[in-house]
Amino acid sequence: MTEASAVASFRRVTPGIVASARLAMANDVPDTTKSEIALLLKKAAPVLGIDGTTYHVMDILLGLSRADDWKGAGRPVVAISNAKLAEYTMRSERTVIRCIRRLVEAGIAAYRDSSTGRRFVYRNDSGEVVAGFGIDFTPARVRVEELTQAVSQYQQRLAIELAAKRDIARLSRAIEDMCVAYPDETRDVRLELAAIRTSRNDLMTRAQETQALHEKVTRSLPAEDVPFNMTCEGDINVTPIINTTLESSSASKNKRPRSNERTDIYNNDRKAADLAFEKKHSAKSTIQQDQPDPQHRDVDTIQGEILGSVSVGLLQAACPEAQAMIGVQFDSWAALSRSGEALRRMIGLSEAGWADGKEKVGSYAAAAILATVLEKSIRDPEQISKPGGYFRAMIDRAIDGKLNLERSLFGLADNRYGKPEK
Repeated sequence: MTEASAVASFRRVTPGIVASARLAMANDVPDTTKSEIALLLKKAAPVLGIDGTTYHVMDILLGLSRADDWKGAGRPVVAISNAKLAEYTMRSERTVIRCIRRLVEAGIAAYRDSSTGRRFVYRNDSGEVVAGFGIDFTPARVRVEELTQAVSQYQQRLAIELAAKRDIARLSRAIEDMCVAYPDETRDVRLELAAIRTSRNDLMTRAQETQALHEKVTRSLPAEDVPFNMTCEGDINVTPIINTTLESSSASKNKRPRSNERTDIYNNDRKAADLAFEKKHSAKSTIQQDQPDPQHRDVDTIQGEILGSVSVGLLQAACPEAQAMIGVQFDSWAALSRSGEALRRMIGLSEAGWADGKEKVGSYAAAAILATVLEKSIRDPEQISKPGGYFRAMIDRAIDGKLNLERSLFGLADNRYGKPEK
């Protein structure tokens, strides 16, 4: 039987509300689970324009729905008053009303209003809904396949844009190197590069223009003059390591875990961090033949791999919930490191596990990984059921050189702001 989705006369009806009401009346509703739809809607939030308090309201409503209502002929109707939602979210009732309207107009929920406007659900002895009035998430069930496809396309677009950003940064540095080495042959190149950077073209177009400029500059130089080394701007002043013989554990313990210069490089801007990251990789390729075993790599080398392209600003933008939970702002590497104990307690990690992580990858990298794990577990507790084990797995991946912490942090930051940075 077709389900009726009544919209009260006191509401100002919009095309989005009407479309959601039609979806709620559908007979052919695919089966899903509460956890699957909750994860899907959170991933689709940037696509649907859901963020801030609206995201919080959606999370509360999904949590209040019953798992059995998402299967078969069930209708996931949530009956909670605006006043109670306002209390949960610490916002005004008017704000909550606007947030619910955004969810309805986004096409993932529908109004099921009673004649009096009250929200309530009556169930029989077996738990089936006899009469229900409130916020109906049947439209989300109907649109499962559509939302899954939209999330997949969104993630692909993010990956393409991230690759384009990296190409622009890499080629821009290469062009700058040639300008520094050969100023007479590249007088107008900097102006062309600045024009590309400040243009209003989309990201892909700017990446293609930067590629074309790089090829043009490369062709303009004689083959023997094309530089291969990066500029030394932003590099740290250290003595090259030419002895690759492994030290004994007793000798290495007597040395300081990190130099003052290495601490300074973490506080530099993103450009300096990227340069250090690329130079570190070139050095790693020459040393790797003598040190094939990842378990015997130097802690500072592993920490440099993890944090070479990660800035404090990125951590601060990507982990707002973790900072709010422990009451600390990640405004410096020292502040992040001092927060390690509080972060450890939040995810239930043992003292031995925390000490082992710091010993393997360094205190700064371990704290950054810990903050990432906590942020993920807060946003999606069902996906990360054992944060302590998740932390240990990330440490193992870091030791093997397979951890891409930058990618995880950018994903968290993009989801926070609802859309990728242009």
